[in-house]
Amino acid sequence: MRTRVPAYLRIYRFLRRTEWPLLILAAAILAAGTAVQWSVEGLDQFPDGHLIRVAAAVAGCILAASVPSRLWHRHAFGLYFLCLIALFGVLFLGRATNNARRWIDLFGGFKLQPSEFTKIALILVLARWFGERPKPSRLSDLFFPGFLTFGPALLILAQPDLGTALSFVPLFFGLAYIAGTPWRVLRWCLLLPLFVAPIGWWTLKDYQRQRVDIWLRQDQLTQEEKSDAGYHLWHSKLAVGSGRLHGFGWGQGPENRLDRLPERHNDFVFPVVAEEFGFFGATGFLLLYASLGFAALFGSLRYRDPFTRYAIAGVGLHFGTHLVLNVGVTLGVWPTTGLPLPMVSWGGSSMMVSGLALGGALAVGAGKEPVFLAHAFRD
Repeated sequence: MRTRVPAYLRIYRFLRRTEWPLLILAAAILAAGTAVQWSVEGLDQFPDGHLIRVAAAVAGCILAASVPSRLWHRHAFGLYFLCLIALFGVLFLGRATNNARRWIDLFGGFKLQPSEFTKIALILVLARWFGERPKPSRLSDLFFPGFLTFGPALLILAQPDLGTALSFVPLFFGLAYIAGTPWRVLRWCLLLPLFVAPIGWWTLKDYQRQRVDIWLRQDQLTQEEKSDAGYHLWHSKLAVGSGRLHGFGWGQGPENRLDRLPERHNDFVFPVVAEEFGFFGATGFLLLYASLGFAALFGSLRYRDPFTRYAIAGVGLHFGTHLVLNVGVTLGVWPTTGLPLPMVSWGGSSMMVSGLALGGALAVGAGKEPVFLAHAFRD
């Protein structure tokens, strides 16, 4: 017969095992994101819409953190298959917006983006798969987890949503490496894009090919292209460069105030930070956001349980990947793909998934006893 643990003792254990750096950094990023969205809306207008999304993210975090670790482990594949069904459904039942079917209309005007929730499901199934098996030592050991990753990625590409599909790739390789896959095996996997790229080029939509062309010629754009196909990239780099060292000040950025920076509330939110707070402010923001990813990655090393370690590391890879891809697009490092910056961009599904991901990381961490880092490395 199991002895019932007193409530105060359960609370004490949860607080002791909570990854406090994740919570503190996430709260700081949410505060910074709210300030940026307030600037985008105009300082004379309260960003109540964004705060509703922040509240939803906090509620999602609390809800996910209250789910026992064993349930996340047990139902990982169930959540994954539910997301696959939703991805199939959105191709036929989703609402078409800007030549893409990515959202399912819900009651009250709310929209659901299944591809965002698939990110959590993918982290869980990969963490469970790698955690229940020996370290991958052959290329064939990565076939099934590769199928788990690139199956939904292909469905997301069909929407089309290139940015979200690409974000799955670093997650797969990162977790495979953390799970102990030798570099000689991963090296062959990294050669795969060289063979797939020519085929992928012919599957791209015309506007996606145009984005790649603009990206390759971004320093030789004509005036007509700067006001048409290259408008996003040109004004993004203009906003980043005009901020210089100290920026124009909160709510005072010309590109932001004059409404010349498109999608500045969503995918192109970072140029607003750079324009209004300058190089120093933008660098501080990047360090703050990167610290969240590193805190999850290094925090995962404290756990012996493989599922716990890989799940928390997957959350860190999730935020790190989005930071690199989103900011890289705004700086012209990557072609424009359309990927939000979690906890900063406007998207409701992205905000909710961020809260659920953090809450899930807290839940699986609270369910296992951490060890000293030296023991974790020795294992």
